[in-house]
Amino acid sequence: MVRPGGHALPPDAYGGKAANLARMASLGIPVPPAFVLHIRLCQEYFASGGRLPGQVPGLLQQGIAHLEQQAGRGFGSTRRPLLLSVRSGAAVSMPGMMETVLNVGLNPDTLRGLITMTGDPRFAWNTYHRFIVQFAEVVSGHDPGIYREIAGDLEESAREKGHEYPDFMAEKQLAGSCLAGYAATEGSTFPGEPARQLEMAVEAVFRSWESPRARAFRRMLPPPPVPGTAVTVQAMVFGNLGLCSGAGVAFTRDPSTGEDRFLIDFLPGGQGEDVVAGDHRMDAARPPDLLMPGVSASLRDWGRLLEREYRDMQDIEFTVEEGRLFFLQCRPGRRSPLAALRIAVDLVNEGTIDPAKGLGLLEGVDVEGIRIQEIRGSETAVARGVGASPGIATGTIVLDPEKVGDRGGPGDAILVREQISPDDLPVIARSAGILSARGSRTSHAAVVARELGKVCIVSCPTLRINGDRGRCRIGSRTFREGEILSLDGSSGLVYAGPIQVIANRPEALLDEYRKWKEGSVAG
Repeated sequence: MVRPGGHALPPDAYGGKAANLARMASLGIPVPPAFVLHIRLCQEYFASGGRLPGQVPGLLQQGIAHLEQQAGRGFGSTRRPLLLSVRSGAAVSMPGMMETVLNVGLNPDTLRGLITMTGDPRFAWNTYHRFIVQFAEVVSGHDPGIYREIAGDLEESAREKGHEYPDFMAEKQLAGSCLAGYAATEGSTFPGEPARQLEMAVEAVFRSWESPRARAFRRMLPPPPVPGTAVTVQAMVFGNLGLCSGAGVAFTRDPSTGEDRFLIDFLPGGQGEDVVAGDHRMDAARPPDLLMPGVSASLRDWGRLLEREYRDMQDIEFTVEEGRLFFLQCRPGRRSPLAALRIAVDLVNEGTIDPAKGLGLLEGVDVEGIRIQEIRGSETAVARGVGASPGIATGTIVLDPEKVGDRGGPGDAILVREQISPDDLPVIARSAGILSARGSRTSHAAVVARELGKVCIVSCPTLRINGDRGRCRIGSRTFREGEILSLDGSSGLVYAGPIQVIANRPEALLDEYRKWKEGSVAG
C-alpha cells in the first residue's frame, strides 16, 4: 500500500492512475488524497481462486488512517463522514473496461452525518441512492434494469408534481425503494458496515480484471501482457453538491481533428462516472465557462502544464465541488489517426518534443493511409448530433448489437443505440459507424470508437428507437432496420441513404512526417 502524495510511483507496480495522481500532486495540482494497492494483490486474488489476500484488510486500515488525517473526516463517522471512491488502474490505460465504486462508506448513520455536515438533505439522499445502485450493479452483479425502473417511476411522479428534479423527500423514497429492491434481489439486506463495503468494492475491482470487456480490450493491446490492476482508494469530492458543482472530462487538444483547442464536456450536478459512462445527453457547446469562469481558466492552465510535463495531449477527468476544482485522472488522450498526426506535428513545431518523439507518438498509426473525408454536393441532413469520431460512414441500420455482421460484411453496419458503453467494444470494432441518442464526446465508449477509427455521433436529440418494431425515428424520418444511413462524424450530421464522398490527403502534415522519417534513417 502506497500513498500517492508527491513522489513518483512506477505504473507497472501501482497502475497508471495512481502514478499520474502522484505526478499531478508533485506539480501542485489539486488532487484528493488517496492510497493505492499494488497490482501484485490482484494477481494473488486470482491465484488463490478469487479470495481477497489476507493482508488487504490491514492495508486498507492503514490507508484509511492516512486519508482521515488528510481530509479531517472519519470513515464511518456519524458527524463528519469520509466517503471513498474505489477505482481500477492498470499499467496501461483501459478506459471504462474495469469497475469503479463511488461514495463507499454510506449507511443510515453516516447519512445523517453527511446531512449535518453539508446542511443539504437532498444531496445526501441523492448520494446514498447513487451508492446503493452502483454497489448493487458493480459489486453484487444485479441487473441495472431493476433500479432504472424504480428511478423511472419516481422521476415520473416528480414531474407530475411539477418538479424538474426530485426533491429530498423523493430522493429519500428512491433510496428506500432501491434498498428494498436490493434485499429482494440479493436475498439479504444491503451491507451497512463501511469497512465491509470497502473490502467488497476492492474485490469487485479486482474481479473486473477478468470481465469480458476487459479481456476483449486486452486482446487489442500489443505485447507484453498487462499483469493486472491496482486499486486506487481516494477521498470523495462531490460534483452533486450545490449549484457550483459538477463533473467533467477535458482534452487539451481536439482528439478527433488534433486542432489546438481545449475540449470540455461538463455535467452540472454530476459525479465522476456520469460523463464517461455515456448515459447522459451532453451539450457540447456548454463548458463550465459561463457558470464558473475561474474554474475553466484553472482547468486550462493546469491542462497546459500537464501537456508540457507529459509532452503529449492529455485526457483529464475532473470534479468541481462548490467552485473548487479537483483533478481525478490524467492520461495521454486517445485520438483518431488524423489527430495523432496533427498533434505530433504541432508538438514538434512548438518545440515541446523532437522529431524522434513525434515518430514515437505515431507508432502503430497508418500515417500514409490517413485521409480527410468530405461530402461532395449539397446533401440535406435529417438530424444533427455531437461528432465524437471523425470521418464519413455509410451502412445499413442495425438496432440489435447481436445482428452486427449479419447485414453485409464486417464494417457495413451503422449501429444505432440509445447509448453506447464499453460493453459494446466487440460490436463497435465490427461496425462502420455508431449513432446514439445519449452520451458525450468524452465517454469511454466514444474514446474507444475514436481509437478504432470508427465514425461516431453521440447525443442526437431527435433519435427515438423502437427496437421491438425494428424501427427508429431520426428527425422527421422513420427508418427500418436494414435501411441505409450515412454519418458525418466531424460535423455530427446524419443523412438518409448513401452520399458521395471525396477523400483528400493531409499533404502538409504528411510532408513534415516524411522529413522526420528521412532524418531518422539518415541519422
